[in-house]
Amino acid sequence: MASNELTPHPQQPPQPPGGALAMRQGHALQTALLQREEAEAQAAADDEIDLRQILRTLAKHKGMIAGITLLVVLAAAIYTLRATPLYQSTVTLQIDRSAQKVVGFNTDMEVDQGAASDQLQLRTQTELLKSRSLAERVIDELGLYKRDAAAVLGAAVPAGTGEEPNPLDAANAEVPEPTFFAMLANNFRQLFTPATSDEQAIGREETIKEFQESVTVEPVRNSRLVEVQVLNSDPALAARIANQMAKAAITVSLERRMESSVYARQYLEDQIKQAKAKLEESERQINDYAKKNEILNLGDKGNATAQTFVDFSAALAKAEQDRIRAEAVYNELRNRPESAPQVLNNEAIKTYKTEKARLEADYAKNLSIYKPDFPAMVQARAQIAELDSRINTEVATILGGIKAQYEAAKSQEGLLRTRVAATRSEVQTVQDRSVDMSLLQRDLDTNRQIYDTLLQRLKEVSVTANIATNNLSIVDEAKVPLFPHKPKPLINLGLGLVLGAFLGMLAALLREQLDDSIKHADEVESFFHLPLLGWIPMTKAAKGSNEAIALQTHTDPRGAFAEAYRSMRTALQFSTPEGAPKRLMVTSCGKSEGKSTTALALAINFAQLGQQVLLIDADMRKASLHKSLRMPNDKGLSNLLSGDVAAESLIQPTAIANLSVMLAGPTPPDPVELLMGPKLMMLLDKAAEFGFSQVIIDGPPLLGIADAIVLGNQIQHIIFAVKAAETKKSSIKDGLRRLRNAGLAPMGVVLTHARHEHSPGYGYGYESYYGYGDDHAAGAKRPKLEPGLARPATPARAGTPAA
Repeated sequence: MASNELTPHPQQPPQPPGGALAMRQGHALQTALLQREEAEAQAAADDEIDLRQILRTLAKHKGMIAGITLLVVLAAAIYTLRATPLYQSTVTLQIDRSAQKVVGFNTDMEVDQGAASDQLQLRTQTELLKSRSLAERVIDELGLYKRDAAAVLGAAVPAGTGEEPNPLDAANAEVPEPTFFAMLANNFRQLFTPATSDEQAIGREETIKEFQESVTVEPVRNSRLVEVQVLNSDPALAARIANQMAKAAITVSLERRMESSVYARQYLEDQIKQAKAKLEESERQINDYAKKNEILNLGDKGNATAQTFVDFSAALAKAEQDRIRAEAVYNELRNRPESAPQVLNNEAIKTYKTEKARLEADYAKNLSIYKPDFPAMVQARAQIAELDSRINTEVATILGGIKAQYEAAKSQEGLLRTRVAATRSEVQTVQDRSVDMSLLQRDLDTNRQIYDTLLQRLKEVSVTANIATNNLSIVDEAKVPLFPHKPKPLINLGLGLVLGAFLGMLAALLREQLDDSIKHADEVESFFHLPLLGWIPMTKAAKGSNEAIALQTHTDPRGAFAEAYRSMRTALQFSTPEGAPKRLMVTSCGKSEGKSTTALALAINFAQLGQQVLLIDADMRKASLHKSLRMPNDKGLSNLLSGDVAAESLIQPTAIANLSVMLAGPTPPDPVELLMGPKLMMLLDKAAEFGFSQVIIDGPPLLGIADAIVLGNQIQHIIFAVKAAETKKSSIKDGLRRLRNAGLAPMGVVLTHARHEHSPGYGYGYESYYGYGDDHAAGAKRPKLEPGLARPATPARAGTPAA
């Protein structure tokens, strides 16, 4: 057929202005909507955390995770083996509230100051076990002082003759004012330089510091026990230090108590001396006053009137005191019966209150289990009410007795007051002289009472000073440990394993995050909202074979590669209501992404259905189909579009039944201009007349050139080839953006060069799942494809090439 035979058919609609590049308005109107939906979907996908994606990432990089984990575990093992083994010995102490009294004097009442004070005392004793003074005492007793410690800190000891510099000479010497930087350097050196150059002091300080770091004092929870733990490289020395710590703590506590007793005794002796002197002075004063006023004896009955007045006055005073006391007791009991001493000291009331407190405690405890109207709870409330009634009865009885005493005292006071008033005038003189005497007598009584009290306390301190027990006691002595406490191999290796696994997973996730390629089939629909038409496994040519990978669909029809493209062919057959599109173009973002292989494999699959398939290599810049089919590329599409060759002479049969091909031909100077012409559309329209029911075009890449856009506006049905784990998502977005800006929407995506971790069903082999592979193991024969044309073309009718 001549080139002029490819003129448009008379029944075809006229081409719109602009030729084959004219954008269809239906697609152009949807471009903004598709872009907005894509942006919203991408933003929603970025906000979600896909656990399956994380698990796939970890499974993909399991080797790297295992390597990092192994390195960290190895480092932990090396650290554990290099560390010096330390043995821990523990002594357990009991810390009581206060020292028990062997001899008790009931002059003091012990007061329970509550749990806060108890915890404060326990904390104080615990801190005393950590004190520097106790550490120094144990170091001295065990001879642990390192005299060569100064050698360790030798840098801190200034070199010289050993003579100490005279501080007066240094003060009197004229020292130039240091510069700012010199002052900073000097201050910095002082931060790390000891304040003294005494080797003994430095060594002792270092020994105490190491000792305190090796000792740990930990209270046992919810008890009054304290554990003193000592770490040392020598197990026997660790036990000795722990036991000596406990003994030294007990000794220090006893010494502190002895010192307080000695101080108390000395203080009391001084106070007794002063009280004795005051008592003697009071006795001399009252004696002198009695002589001066001729008062021989205050109890002298020589004057009957005075004696009578004294007797009645004493009786009145006593009656008045009794009445006041009875009145005060009565008022106190009447106003606050619960706090009155008579009520508090009443044994019956104490018993009732104790029983009531117990019942109330049981009631409050059972209230969390039973309801208030539960029979047991009602009975408990009745018992509490009965006890309240008994307590009130006892209080009323006590109140009645106190009231009777008060009335009797009041009556007696009235009678005595009447009698005293009758004799008052007779004793005025005696009363005037006895005022000063009474003052002196009271002073004498006070001094005598103070002296007696101090003397009693001195005797008590002297008796109890040497017999008070200590509140510290050893519960369990420290034993020599059998095995080291540190390092702990299992814990260190476990931490190394956890840390290594964490670092490995973190590195895997970081590496995966930095990788912007398509790594899984699910990402095609989630990121780009395009259907996944095919998942093509990574396939390599047989060793020593030059056969193209795409031809395995023909030579190995039972293989996984062929099955993957058959699955893709089935997806295309259900992609439209009319079945598979009659015209298809396969394109990709760039080179080496599997578009040519996909185009050839799809053409072979459709040809295997018995359809006449025409495969066109439209990538005139870098043709590749002729290499796969091992055919010469001396003529092809470029010759047709340039208008100097007839179409039927350019369509060549292949060794595959029902498949014909139009190669790219010589590379033209400007492929875009040729593709923009009408001849390609004429060829596509005439393909059915040539007997081809399916046309598949191997298109050029999208990015960098406009050839694919020009072809896409003439084909419309576009398949996008993406290479797994290599094609960048940004490149795919740019390619899809170019298509949509041109009013084109791809039918779907085929994921090529995919491995098992890229599949939706990662975890099983593709071949074993479908049952393929047995024939390969059994040595099933494959059909061979000879170089060049394997059979002559058999035209279906005049003027058309054979399919």
